[in-house]
Parts: sequence; structure tokens; C-alpha cells
Amino acid sequence: MTNLILLTGFLGSGKTTLLQNILKQYCSQKNGLIVNEFGPVNVDGRLLSKQGVQTALLSNGSVFCACLKDKFVDSLIDMSRLGLDNLFIEASGLADPSSMETVLAGIAGETGGVYTYRGSICVVDASRYLDLSQVLTSAESQIEYCSAVILNKTDLADDAALQEIKDQIRSVNDRAAIYPSTYCNVDILNIIKNMGAILKPQARESSNSIRNRAASFIVTDDKDLVSRDALQAFLFEIAPDTYRIKGFVRTSEGTVEVSAAGTNITISEWKEPVEQTELVIISAVGIRIVSTITKSAEHHVQGCLRLQ
Repeated sequence: MTNLILLTGFLGSGKTTLLQNILKQYCSQKNGLIVNEFGPVNVDGRLLSKQGVQTALLSNGSVFCACLKDKFVDSLIDMSRLGLDNLFIEASGLADPSSMETVLAGIAGETGGVYTYRGSICVVDASRYLDLSQVLTSAESQIEYCSAVILNKTDLADDAALQEIKDQIRSVNDRAAIYPSTYCNVDILNIIKNMGAILKPQARESSNSIRNRAASFIVTDDKDLVSRDALQAFLFEIAPDTYRIKGFVRTSEGTVEVSAAGTNITISEWKEPVEQTELVIISAVGIRIVSTITKSAEHHVQGCLRLQ
């Protein structure tokens, strides 16, 4: 049998960090990964590629949407034949996972019923949840259908905000335990062990659809490399209009990894070779962000970066 654990959480909440911690704690077992990126470039796949784990990368949508569901099903069937102890699925940050058990039931004949669905772990960004939960249906669905909540980035919120977040989470789901953390530093073995006994709500159709998907874009470079200071200015100008920015940028000082959740922006050194800049931007304002990106690129990076 293969334990199947779903990881959810809005864009930038810390799912990839959690998955890296999980793989360290489960290193003695045979694990598989399905990594789902909403954007067209699978950045998380690169970050996890050194783990030596059988991995399927699914990009450009949510696995619970018709745009990727067939590929998701194929990956689940393929993984079922590998004799895994555990299969971890990192869902897109915009995923509505309410149909997960329906998906598994639909393929039981082809997988031989090998999967034991342990449940979903939802990573919540303490610095952004109160704002995002008011405007995104998927954020509430992720809470509703989870068996455990990791309340991450608690160092970025005060006690009053943390209590309000906990109260709001419990108003949606009073079954799941809440684990405060920074950098998703939790006893994941114990969390997953306790998840199986938690009653799961009845599955329903996911709200993810091609119709309501957020707009995403790729920024790339020309032959001239941007300076790190200019890149930072560019990012700070466009960040307020985004849900998420992440990827790899070639700069005149070397390649960097960019990770931004809202206006929380991190730029760090990346030592692996990158042939071309690939920066995924997921818009919070729809197609209007094209104008913001274009103007900011002209102002700060003098054409070194452009929309692909």
C-alpha cells in the first residue's frame, strides 16, 4: 500500500519548504512526488530535483481543473506501479482540492486500490491569510478539506492576528489540528500519523476551471543582463499587483532565485547553470498587469527583461 498525502496552501505559503522538510524526515522510505505548478514553468521541480525521488511535474494549471486533470490521473496511475511507501502531491497554490477523493475513487480499478489517502495538509501564510481568504474561494476550500493546518510564517504576524487566523480557520474546519511554525519546521512524522483518524468532508466538484483561472506570465531576458539592484527595483514595483513571483534570473552579478509572495520578496544566489531567465508572474489584477510589467521594465531594467 502507498500512503498518499496532499499538500495545499496558497501561493508562497511555504509548501515547497514543507516538502523539502518531509523528504528529509522520510528519507529512509521509498517516496514519490507529484509537483503541480500553476504557472507555465515548473520552478519547484528544479528546487526539488536534487532529492533523488521519483517525480512527476505538472505545470500551467491546477490538477483539479480539466486543463490538467487527465495528466494528473495518468501520473497517479503511473506512480501506483512503483511500489512506493508514500506519494506526496504538492498542489498548485490556487488549487481547490475538494474533489481529491473522487479522483482516487475513479482510478481505483487501474491502481488496484493501492493508495491509502491519509488526507491533506494545508500550509497557511500568517502574513497574508486574512486578506486572501476574503477574496479567494480556493483558500477556504483548502482549509475546509484539510486534515492538518501548518500556520507558517508566524514571525511575520502579531499575537492578535494569529488568534484571528486561528479563529477563522476553526470556523471553516474545527476538525484539523493547527501547528504554528516558521519555515514549516514541524514534526511532520507525528502530524501525518495523527491525520488518518480525522473525519474528511464529503467530496464535491472542484471550483477550479479554465474559466476562472488566474492570469500568469513569463518574464525572460535578452542578451544584456540586468543588475541585481535594477531587478530588485523592478520586482518591488510590480509585486503589489501579483499573487506570486518566482523563478531564476541571470544578473550581471550571477544567477539568482527569486521568490515573492505579495510584497515579501527574497532574492538569493543560485549556483546551478541557467540558460535563460524564466520568471513566472501570477497576476492578482488579471491582464492589466501586462502594462505594469512593461512600464516597470522600461523604467528600471532598460529592456534587459521582457515578457515572453
